[in-house]
Amino acid sequence: MTDQVFVFGKPVDDNAFTDREKESARLAANFVGGINSFIISPRRWGKTSLVKKVIRETDSEKILCVFADVFMAKTPEEFCEILGNAVLKQSTTAINEFIDNAKRFLGRINLGVNLSPDPLNPIKVQFGLNDEQQTIEDILNLPEKIAEKKDMHIVVCIDEFQQITEFAGSLSFQKQLRTVWQHQKRVSYCLFGSKKHMMEGLFDDPSKPFYKFGDIIYLKRISLSYWEEYISGKFKGAGKSISSRQIERICQVVDYHSSYVQQLCWYVYLFSDDVVTEENIDAGIEELIDQNTALFESRTENLTPVQMRFLKAVANGIHNGFSSAEVISKYKLGSSAASVATKKALLEKGLIYSEEEKYLLSDPVMGLWLNR
Repeated sequence: MTDQVFVFGKPVDDNAFTDREKESARLAANFVGGINSFIISPRRWGKTSLVKKVIRETDSEKILCVFADVFMAKTPEEFCEILGNAVLKQSTTAINEFIDNAKRFLGRINLGVNLSPDPLNPIKVQFGLNDEQQTIEDILNLPEKIAEKKDMHIVVCIDEFQQITEFAGSLSFQKQLRTVWQHQKRVSYCLFGSKKHMMEGLFDDPSKPFYKFGDIIYLKRISLSYWEEYISGKFKGAGKSISSRQIERICQVVDYHSSYVQQLCWYVYLFSDDVVTEENIDAGIEELIDQNTALFESRTENLTPVQMRFLKAVANGIHNGFSSAEVISKYKLGSSAASVATKKALLEKGLIYSEEEKYLLSDPVMGLWLNR
């Protein structure tokens, strides 16, 4: 199977990775130095790809990186079950060691070990959490115990970490996590997620348990110079040519959004012959909108009419001043108070985010869809 020309919809490997040298170096230094890291950016800007790249570069005999995705967790117990399984699986090389570590370090927990024919997920532990607080702490301390046994440092990378804000008793669980994790000497954490507003609320708020728990890394847009080298190289490698001006147009139309740059480039690549034309780019943009229409309809079907009009205002280039009489009148936002409430609701839903005192759509292609 040949390498995919452009990659989107999943974390990219080194062949499809461009820029992020500074962020990669900083995150790798944190991993090696045992510093907790928080990565914050809008959706699909490459957080997971960045973390997995650094994991590949820093995994060694003395540093073990564990990756856990807690998107499906709805309770603290489910969070701990996902985390515990990830730590056990990724710190062992054989089923016997997996089971031995589970029994040795989690002996007070009623464990159920299930074998599966799935080669990618052959074994799973189900945790019977009886004395809830004590057994949760046992699981949270599992990385530290395994790190001590193996005489190494463990970096636990948790994707979609903002899910903990939706748990019942979330603040209490956050305090418990902070209390346990801050005393661990052989384990550090890399926490990141797809909802920028929620992640900022976890780490930037002085009243929250995770305030100043580690180094916050904000991902910025990848600059045009990197995209130009990457995109032109991909087209040239396939025997096609694309101009610098056309690459700039592709990047601008999706606001330099990493995943969408790759997806739009793929459609343009499919529609073009030896030389890319403006018509190829136009067709690629239409295809990009069409492919995401069902997603946008799903994400907006439960919005109020005022919330939809607010989104259209942002799509039309209104990035602040939503409480002004002019904007309220033009987009029928009701009142200044209603406009503020609408903005807050859309932030919490992750449909918009703030950047340098401006409010932007989290998904730039949704803006194209709204305007179409």
